[in-house]
Amino acid sequence: MRTPGCSDIHYVNRHLIPSGSPGTTRFRLSEDNLPIALLLVAMAALVWMTPAQNDTWWHLRSGREILETRSFLTTERFSHSSFGTEIQIHWWLSQIIFYVAFVVGGTALLTVLCGSFAFGAVCGAWRLVRGTFETRIILLLFLMIATAPEWAVRPQVISMALFAVMLHLIVRDRMVWLPVVCLVWANAHAVVVLGLIVVGVVALEALVWSRAKLVRDAVVLVGCALAPMVSPLGLHYWPRIISAVGISRELDLQEYRPPFELVDLPFWVMVVAICVAVFLRRHSLNALSRNNRILLLSSGALALACLGAARNIAFFSLVAAPALATLIPQRQRTSERRRRAAAWPAYAMVGAAIAGAILAVNWRWRDGGVQLGWRPLSSGVLQAVSDCGDPIFNPMEAGGPLMWSLPERRIFVDSRIDAYPTDLLARSRRADLFGDYQGLFREFNFNCALVTTTSLMHDGLLTDSSMHVAYTDPEYTVFVSKGTESAAVESLVGRR
Repeated sequence: MRTPGCSDIHYVNRHLIPSGSPGTTRFRLSEDNLPIALLLVAMAALVWMTPAQNDTWWHLRSGREILETRSFLTTERFSHSSFGTEIQIHWWLSQIIFYVAFVVGGTALLTVLCGSFAFGAVCGAWRLVRGTFETRIILLLFLMIATAPEWAVRPQVISMALFAVMLHLIVRDRMVWLPVVCLVWANAHAVVVLGLIVVGVVALEALVWSRAKLVRDAVVLVGCALAPMVSPLGLHYWPRIISAVGISRELDLQEYRPPFELVDLPFWVMVVAICVAVFLRRHSLNALSRNNRILLLSSGALALACLGAARNIAFFSLVAAPALATLIPQRQRTSERRRRAAAWPAYAMVGAAIAGAILAVNWRWRDGGVQLGWRPLSSGVLQAVSDCGDPIFNPMEAGGPLMWSLPERRIFVDSRIDAYPTDLLARSRRADLFGDYQGLFREFNFNCALVTTTSLMHDGLLTDSSMHVAYTDPEYTVFVSKGTESAAVESLVGRR
């Protein structure tokens, strides 16, 4: 496995020691570079183990549909419950990228592509970190841990990469390019709203401190707000995004939960660290540079955004790490200590880390990607669903895998919350989570039901005299209507 690098000319290269004759350019590790190299090897392994999720499949199906029909998906085409409903299409660019990568290189290329987006975002944010070796290595470790939950085959990783690009443009005062970034971002993923928040912070900083740049920054802010409207949604872009967020909260979706679980601990550690650093440096905050003020204010704004949705923690982390570094006193080591070449055991450790990463990647892929989410539905489940009659019931998380694996069948619902009435999604979740399915079954007259094996709905259907188990495994069970089964038998007898 070839390990991607994280280029950092400002810091890393000065720790690589030239050796040999004056005409050679061979480099060696320094002592400080060793832990950085080990962390980068670990991140490179994550690139190859980026997991697929339920959303991955409807993004792939949508990308295929867009390319085959050469048109945007403006209406819902994959379900029987909401066929023809107008849908949002702010993912279309990501969906095309994902599908093309899948066609060209299969699951491996798509995995590496999405992992590389996340890898680039982490490296991009880390390049903005300034300070001592200890500060930088700790913040690199923080970035890895805090963003890891968002490393997945979803458009979020493209958003993370574009967010890092935006931060670099702001720090380099190349504001004119920000509306272009927002234009691309808005057609790839709706989280462009977080980028708009940061641009708003830039304009706020100009209003309070850097007055000479206020007009330019205000114009850029307006441009960034208008750029998403250059998309298939047009003037409806922002109203649709606001509506989608409201529906997600109403449905109490997991990624819109507040950050009060164990996995969110790095977020709170960083928030506390920034608050403590601000308090200790309170008398010298006015002496911060414009870039440092922007980073600090942006981290505060995104911390508030995280309180409403834990999904924003990765984006907060990308700006919080360099923001915290601006508040930590600089303490430079001596040139000799920084440039001391590492001994041979350091190279052995890096080699062992690379070997371990290769073994870990091979282990995770040993079953063809099942552990990484590339086979969410077993062949037995798919065959049972394929054999049973329409219409089908399925929980939200199974909709995407079904529409990709059985494109000839129309599903009930999936996790595209804009594609279905909110009440229908809520009733579907109640059926799956609490076993309250009778009303839905009477309304839609399901002949086939794919349900989670460990759900209350599964337990209810087991005692339902009108349903029969066609197939079951530890993840899902397929129930078939006994009336449908009897009709199929009678039809077969009649043909004989």
